[in-house]
Amino acid sequence: MIGSSTGAMAASAETLSPPPVIHPRADGEFALATIAISAVLIGLACSALLVLLYVRFVNFRRETNLAARVAEDAIHLRDLLLTAGPDAVVVLGNGPEHPFSVGNANGWLKQAMDGPDGKRVAQAIDRLMRQGEAFQLSARSPEHSVIALRGKTAGRRAIVYLRDLDWDQSIDYRAVIDALPVPVWVRAQDLSLRWANRAYLDTVGAKSLKEFLSVGTSLERSEAELAEAAQNSSEAVTATRYALVEGKRRVLSLSLARLPDATVAGVALDTTPVAQAEAQLRLNQDATSDLLESVPAGVAVFGEDRRIAAYNIRYAQTWDLNPDWLDTKPTLGDILDRLRDTRQLPEQADFQAWKRAQVQLFETCKNTGEDTCWHTRQGKSVSLKIRPHLQGGLFFVTEDVTEKLRLEASFKLLNQVQRATLDAIDDAIAIFAPDGHLVLHNKHFGKLWQLSEEELNAHPHFRKIANLCEARIGHDGLWSIVAAGVTSDEPERCAAWGKTPRADGRTISIAMTRLPNGATAVTFTDYTDLMRFEAAHTEASHVAA
Repeated sequence: MIGSSTGAMAASAETLSPPPVIHPRADGEFALATIAISAVLIGLACSALLVLLYVRFVNFRRETNLAARVAEDAIHLRDLLLTAGPDAVVVLGNGPEHPFSVGNANGWLKQAMDGPDGKRVAQAIDRLMRQGEAFQLSARSPEHSVIALRGKTAGRRAIVYLRDLDWDQSIDYRAVIDALPVPVWVRAQDLSLRWANRAYLDTVGAKSLKEFLSVGTSLERSEAELAEAAQNSSEAVTATRYALVEGKRRVLSLSLARLPDATVAGVALDTTPVAQAEAQLRLNQDATSDLLESVPAGVAVFGEDRRIAAYNIRYAQTWDLNPDWLDTKPTLGDILDRLRDTRQLPEQADFQAWKRAQVQLFETCKNTGEDTCWHTRQGKSVSLKIRPHLQGGLFFVTEDVTEKLRLEASFKLLNQVQRATLDAIDDAIAIFAPDGHLVLHNKHFGKLWQLSEEELNAHPHFRKIANLCEARIGHDGLWSIVAAGVTSDEPERCAAWGKTPRADGRTISIAMTRLPNGATAVTFTDYTDLMRFEAAHTEASHVAA
């Protein structure tokens, strides 16, 4: 009797319970949207990596430029010392270099400072060191001799030339040049080596000038040919050559000039650090270009002059710009004009005012940058991330998000359609993801289990839902069945319990189905009213009988 009643009840449940609704098309588009969003996140991560690498590249280029300026200052200092002539020289500096002097420069400078014109000399030297203001004056010493002073700058150093106008002895030029830290040498009229300073002897490994002249060691093999060219020219001859110095390959900047007696003087400056820095800079530029091309977003770098300095092919493709035209380094304003002509900008009531605001970003984006999205008149949507860089310019990261926005809109519409469809069903329906979190439900689910929309919209885990239901309705085994079905390989088998009483006395039937994306659809059917009606009908039949 009990078995037949149970069978009848199961048959009735199967007759009244509608089949679960499966939307394979929704699942496919949901997966497509997930893939699109993942691609966007990967692009943003690559953009962040590009930002980091570009900042490191800018710092390296700044250090390289500083090394180049130091080398140029050293070359300038060398030229100024070589043109000192009969003057004594004192070199002062505000940088890390130590001051030094050649000849009797310190003695003459002290006499000029101690004399009646010392205050004027001190002021002139102070202006020279602070402001780089050159000067030329004469000062009296305490012994009333006259000292001529000339001051000029070489990089961060101040050079003062001094000559005692009452001193009739010539300067020891060899002592001056021998004190220089750079190789200096002289070739005779027949281009044979005639003299070299101590730095030159140390470079070629000669112990003395006599040994050097007897061996005739040249600093570099082609230096004699350069000396011949300088001898036949009215201007100095400069060249960069490679030579072995102390067993190491060094880069030397050679400068040779003809002297009045047809001899040739030469100077060599070691520019190896600068050459290495330039080579590393070129390598980093090539690496940065390769990295730009690998980024899935369009990237354009604008310099402080507001002209485009670098870009990748995706930037040109995003805006349909000719790479040959971009290689001419147009300004940001020129690019905006070109995009306006091709109808690839948002509609503007006052284009010139909008253009000025965009160019003004070079001033307003120095700290935080700006994120925006342009919806063009062609129907294309482009996301722009504008960030400053250390040299005063900007770099733009652009991405065509037209398809992404379309997919998001389609997904939202699909979600709304699904919710409306589920709400039209009288049973309570909840869909749980493979990790157990609630992803979709209808209004009857919240009503049946006394759960608010705020609680359900947070996508809680089914265990949290079970705890909330137990606190409000009471303890029963319904959510244990749901837990078994969500974690089971065959959730349909967990629905074999049929109708189950809930803690508040209502009779609930549970049906579960595994969806193609791995989620589990759970349908709760409330049979309480039907059971009461059947009981009342049975009791009335007995009374009538």
